[in-house]
Amino acid sequence: MPDVDTDGTLWFIWLKAHSDKLFTSVELTPLLTYPFGFDLSPFPFDNIIDDLRSAAVAWTGGSWRSAVFVINASALIAYPLSAMAMYTLCWHLTRRHLAALAGAIVFGFSGYFIMLSRGSMANNHFWLLPLVYLFFIRYCEGRRRRDLVISCVLTAVQFRINPYWSFYGWLFTPVFLAFMSAPWKTRTLGLLQYSAFSGICLFLLNIQFIQQQWYLITNPAMASLVRPPGEVLYAIFEQGALFMPGTAPKIYPFSAPMDVGAFLGYSLLLLLTFACCRRPAWSHPMFRPALLCFAAAVVLSSYVPALTAANFLYFSVFEMFRGVSRVVQLAAFFGGIAVAIYLSTFRKHSATLWLGTVAVLVWYVAEVYPGSPTLRQKTDLAQVAAVYDSLAKDDRVTAVASYPMTYYNQNWGTAPLFEVLGQVVHGKPLAGAKDLRLFKRDPEARPLFGEISDPRTVDVLAQHGINRIVVYNRLIGNAQALHQALSTHPRIAFMGRHAIDERQCGASLTCKSLDISIYGISGVQAPASIPLPLDKH
Repeated sequence: MPDVDTDGTLWFIWLKAHSDKLFTSVELTPLLTYPFGFDLSPFPFDNIIDDLRSAAVAWTGGSWRSAVFVINASALIAYPLSAMAMYTLCWHLTRRHLAALAGAIVFGFSGYFIMLSRGSMANNHFWLLPLVYLFFIRYCEGRRRRDLVISCVLTAVQFRINPYWSFYGWLFTPVFLAFMSAPWKTRTLGLLQYSAFSGICLFLLNIQFIQQQWYLITNPAMASLVRPPGEVLYAIFEQGALFMPGTAPKIYPFSAPMDVGAFLGYSLLLLLTFACCRRPAWSHPMFRPALLCFAAAVVLSSYVPALTAANFLYFSVFEMFRGVSRVVQLAAFFGGIAVAIYLSTFRKHSATLWLGTVAVLVWYVAEVYPGSPTLRQKTDLAQVAAVYDSLAKDDRVTAVASYPMTYYNQNWGTAPLFEVLGQVVHGKPLAGAKDLRLFKRDPEARPLFGEISDPRTVDVLAQHGINRIVVYNRLIGNAQALHQALSTHPRIAFMGRHAIDERQCGASLTCKSLDISIYGISGVQAPASIPLPLDKH
């Protein structure tokens, strides 16, 4: 299984699968705080894909093996669906198979898309983006209201899955509308109609989003946890080398300064340069808006010192959608459209054209696919399960505290990857991060129950109904002295050490966490006000 997001998405999917609340998030709020894991930065919004994944996990048994199968299958389906949708769009624009295939490859194998093979669960809606633009362009061509409504509905569905890319796609559509072959009054009316229809569809299909925003505003504890907007420079890549390949390819003597994998490649830049030099390409009605959107997306998704004003302007207007680095996926999308239009201007598809196109596309795939640093980061959940097996079989667990009690992000309170996976495979939540009820008392996000090296911490854990301690031996400092201190505590009993050799788990992000020691605290009763951990079906 690819390494997954560290924001708790996997734990959230597993929790929904075991809570009989598959299609809601607000009702899960009590289970997302102590002792049931972590507040999820700060609140997990409803997501059609995650809801379906949760249902599929539940229908296939509810085990961690089911989660691995469902999530991997879901991720694999995303790639051919996205490529086929892009092929359909490019075929509509060009009526040429070679051109449509090239556009589909540029989008389906884009560096950012491949980077998401790490396990980021935000790629299962990219196939909607080409369809949104397909029907919107059809509306621009024929001004049929039916096409506009379909495009708006698809945008709303995409927003229901992931607001970021739905918003980004919506942000660029007016550019295509501006290039309509119609009087300016007609284009203005079209913009008003588009705004009205998209607003209605977004509202009707995303009422839950409004409910959740209202919940965040009106709930005193959650209001303190809403993400800070951060800094503009943290919202972009800050690498200034969007076309430079990542660190893995050996075809260049240099590499990008940041191992992010979200680059476009020199091959795509070369194709677009050829396209700009070919006059017939400029005559296509959609080439200019596609090229303009590509350029705008590149500016927004990279740190170019001479153009940072554009990033600051965007950030000041659209603060909520601050992850502007994600616009690199839009750059690949518009680049694919421009490439398809360029190839369609060659009336005769000669052998030279075929061979040249294949060579450049192979170069493109060689740049982006091996360049992803994520391909070396795989998690064997069977190894993780083996480490946590004793906890999974321990029926006397009331709650589990893990040390070092850390946060993936201290401002947002998100769980580290190893703790997310641990909760899923042993079926019991780890107590930690920020307790929403205590947040105002501890705004600096210190460990709620104290440092494990403090002798008083054991009694504090017991008072909160926690009777198991997990120590990550490779992650905590001065582990030997800590174990000696715990072994002499009158209320603590050593329950075993479980580890996987680092040489056997490769380059997985979870490797260092696969060495744990488990301790039990005697005389602990779970408080009646705190629900017991969910039982597996």
